[in-house]
Amino acid sequence: MIDAWSVNKTLDWTTNYFKDHGIEWPHLEAEILLAHSLNVKRIQLYVQHEKVLSSAELARFRGYIERRVKHEPIAYITGCQPFMGLDFIVTRDTLIPRPETEKLVELAIDIINSRSSVVSRNLPAGRQESLVDLGTGSGAIAVSLAKYLPQVKIIGIDISSAALEVAKQNAVKHNVVDRCRFIRGNMFEPLQDIGRVDLIISNPPYIPTKVISTLTPDVKDFEPISALDGGEDGLDYIRKLIDGAPNCLKPKGLIILEFGDGQAEKVRSYTKDKFGDTKIIRDPFDKERIFLGQNKSF
Repeated sequence: MIDAWSVNKTLDWTTNYFKDHGIEWPHLEAEILLAHSLNVKRIQLYVQHEKVLSSAELARFRGYIERRVKHEPIAYITGCQPFMGLDFIVTRDTLIPRPETEKLVELAIDIINSRSSVVSRNLPAGRQESLVDLGTGSGAIAVSLAKYLPQVKIIGIDISSAALEVAKQNAVKHNVVDRCRFIRGNMFEPLQDIGRVDLIISNPPYIPTKVISTLTPDVKDFEPISALDGGEDGLDYIRKLIDGAPNCLKPKGLIILEFGDGQAEKVRSYTKDKFGDTKIIRDPFDKERIFLGQNKSF
């Protein structure tokens, strides 16, 4: 790249450079990174298409390009990722929230709001529901639920202190810090001091260990392996969630968790007789993706 390039020329050059390096969405990512480097919205690139970038702006943008062609995810470069209509802070200590996980959150919102689901239950008037997000990471699930459900309080649990710091920042960013509490701990351990809750939600690691090496460089080389690796068959954490949930949920409490492609039958088999009602739900891409279980009445 040379100095005295306009926004238009810079975008054209970067798009071609990204194409040559196998970037899947070359023009879109060029726009995102240039807008980020100039601290403007993408639409402003077209309003200011003749603007000539300063040497400092070009240097900053060049650094982003170099990181991206090494397949560092664009979310880590910009430090943010859209999820549920909100922008979330992300770092390499946290998994990048995926679009398919939005269905997990939408389902929880619908159940809590509607009271008409076959697995929902009536609550006394004015009672505030207690929710737990196990493996909260960036807090995308927990903060989204708190943002769209003003009647709930939610606890996010994660074993990573670094991830919890990011989650706390996101709670502050979206003005729900008063209804989000983040606790460091392993799986259900913190709930021993908290007691039973109304709903447990989780997007656990579910990729089989042997599959990790076949993932794209964007994922396997940058995202935290601990948030991806689900053991030999990908179900290590899911089995722990299924085994531990009944003792942590109130009678008729709910567990909602995400699982991977091809795991639905094993999840069905493992959850048989452990809950009062169960259901497998498809994601927006029509793949079986979500397990919903209602705790038995005692």
